[in-house]
Amino acid sequence: MIRINLLPVREAQQKQTGKQLLALFAVLILLEVGALFWFQGEKSAELDAIKKRNKAISDKITELKKKTDAVADLEEQKAELEKQKTVLDGLIEGQSGPVRMLHELSQILTPIEDPQKKLEVLEKGWNPDWDPRRLWLDGFVERNRAVKISGHARTNEDLAEFLQRLGSSRHFVEINLNVSEAVELANLNRARLVRFDIDALVIYGPADVKKLAEGTLGQKK
Repeated sequence: MIRINLLPVREAQQKQTGKQLLALFAVLILLEVGALFWFQGEKSAELDAIKKRNKAISDKITELKKKTDAVADLEEQKAELEKQKTVLDGLIEGQSGPVRMLHELSQILTPIEDPQKKLEVLEKGWNPDWDPRRLWLDGFVERNRAVKISGHARTNEDLAEFLQRLGSSRHFVEINLNVSEAVELANLNRARLVRFDIDALVIYGPADVKKLAEGTLGQKK
């Protein structure tokens, strides 16, 4: 009987199979390492792109902040210039305003002779035939645009006409009649007259109009 020893063949086959498996594992490992390097490269590229976008956004924010700060500075400078302009306007109005106001007051207390002028004052609600000599002022005091006017009128109708003219004027606002009482004056043969005290505010120009709107006109400095 012939016997064949197959052990060396099997050992050779096993060695060959082992080498093939090792080679396969090596290839798989190389593929995995390559895939890892490729994946890492892709993620690094994405990370770099994200960093670039973040930097661009940060630069944009910085640029916008600079512009915002510049706008805020300009607004602050504008507010300061407006404040200085208001002060200068107030100084100018404080010099020329009283002259115009007193001129208007004198017109209120002057008889109207011109027919055309009489028609014009009718639109203001004035009585064009009123004789201003029926009323006279005893006192006129102005301080910080607040005025106190005192005087006498022959009748309540004369006082009412004076108040109407003040109320329709350009310079007098917030007119209040504080006192209105009948009195007798001994030096005028005990003539019965109406004594009055009036509080009002005067407007000399745009700066005063602004203060009036803010509620600060006439307040003590």
